[in-house]
Amino acid sequence: MPSLHIVIGVIYNSKNKVLITCRPKYVHQGGLWEFPGGKVESGETVLAALNRELQEEVAIMLTQARPLIRISYAYPNKELLLDVWQIEQWYGQPWGREGQVMEWCSPNDLASKKFPIPNLPIISAIQLPKLYLITPEPQDEKFFYQLESCLDAGIALIQLRAKKLTELAYCHWAERALTLCNRYRAKLLVNSSPEVAVSVGADGVHLNSERLFINSEIPNNLLVAASCHSVAEIKQANLIQTDFIVVSPVHITTSHPDSVPLGWQQLFQLTEEANCPVFALGGMEMSNIEMAVAHGTQGIAAISSLWNI
Repeated sequence: MPSLHIVIGVIYNSKNKVLITCRPKYVHQGGLWEFPGGKVESGETVLAALNRELQEEVAIMLTQARPLIRISYAYPNKELLLDVWQIEQWYGQPWGREGQVMEWCSPNDLASKKFPIPNLPIISAIQLPKLYLITPEPQDEKFFYQLESCLDAGIALIQLRAKKLTELAYCHWAERALTLCNRYRAKLLVNSSPEVAVSVGADGVHLNSERLFINSEIPNNLLVAASCHSVAEIKQANLIQTDFIVVSPVHITTSHPDSVPLGWQQLFQLTEEANCPVFALGGMEMSNIEMAVAHGTQGIAAISSLWNI
């Protein structure tokens, strides 16, 4: 089966809107929206191809870019590798050099547009932050003071992890945490069942390795994340179309000292198996963000280093 390496640019303007273009009606997937980009030619580097495609399609030159996400997707007659880059600096006046319709779209409005299916993880990557806070076990009222401190510091994606609570107690803590998150426009995922997520009104559900393989209906309006430690678990996450996953442990951690760490290279290999954004977990510090992104992740997930931010 033919394989195509496609490079794609996610371009922002000064208003933090993203440039999207509409595919002509006469081509495959015509009438759908997409991000500018095209095929990497033989002997061409990815960044050279990206710069060429952006000049040919929308008349801009890139000066700085970073990896965002890589997505593999198989159509019946061809396989695609979408190599997606976030364009951090560029110059020129964008216009549709191929006659295509263009639009600057707010990241939160991208989901209302119709894109080819392989583009959907790109939208997830655009909308997700670089930090994913996993809370420590709640003990007392100090938990909520510290949670608000994290929210005030700009943490916008949070998982409530509380293994020692009964389901009823967990729901109580989740409802209070959600009230705080809503105040700061942050998203709260519950490390529980989809039913609990719905009952407390959470933004999403985080599936542990066991729940990942349970065949249950998950409402479309919920963000779905999962913990993965192997290729088999990542393939299951691909199958149920999670919005993002957490891969661990990258480094040795005090909470799981006997677990064998993946290291950066094996982390990268696992991100290549995922068809959604990946957060690196396990001994992660703020200083690890750039290294994690360079190895194919969205950013980092952490407990103590983010809880005490």
